[in-house]
Amino acid sequence: MTDEFRQSIPGGDAQRVRVDALGEPGNRRFRFSAVIEGETFIVWMEKQQLQALGLAVEQMLEQLPEGPDIVIHESLPLAFDDATRSQFRAGRMELGFDPVSDRIVISAHDLQADESLPSLSVRISRSQALELSTDAAMVVSAGRPRCPMCGELYDPKTHHVCPEQNGHLPLSLDSDEFLS
Repeated sequence: MTDEFRQSIPGGDAQRVRVDALGEPGNRRFRFSAVIEGETFIVWMEKQQLQALGLAVEQMLEQLPEGPDIVIHESLPLAFDDATRSQFRAGRMELGFDPVSDRIVISAHDLQADESLPSLSVRISRSQALELSTDAAMVVSAGRPRCPMCGELYDPKTHHVCPEQNGHLPLSLDSDEFLS
């Protein structure tokens, strides 16, 4: 990638990254946030996109050639600006590796913009990548529970009529009947 090309795309080396969800399970919004040179960038995405990003980063870490040991550093005390104007909804996302800087590159394309160039390109260290993949798995799994019999999402506020029970008796996930 030429330096001229890199300069035309917002982004750079992330000082801090995070993934999180806002809202109640079943009605959550997911986002990837990065602080680059003191500026906060937010990429809004679907739950499946966040899950795929976390898994892809984890797989990339496993496949990378040996590099420096991954040392988990506490995140820099930089605050995220949640009111930043630098935010968009992700369409296509790309993952790559820059061997010169030994950083993983996450590129996100704005769903409503020209898809030929990414709207943001963030380079993260191996330790940031490990933290990102772990956090993504935790955020995604913190949603509504799944029925142990049919796998359907279960809303604790309503009764779940499990198709595996042929519609008989609402299934309660609060009981211990599945543990025995």
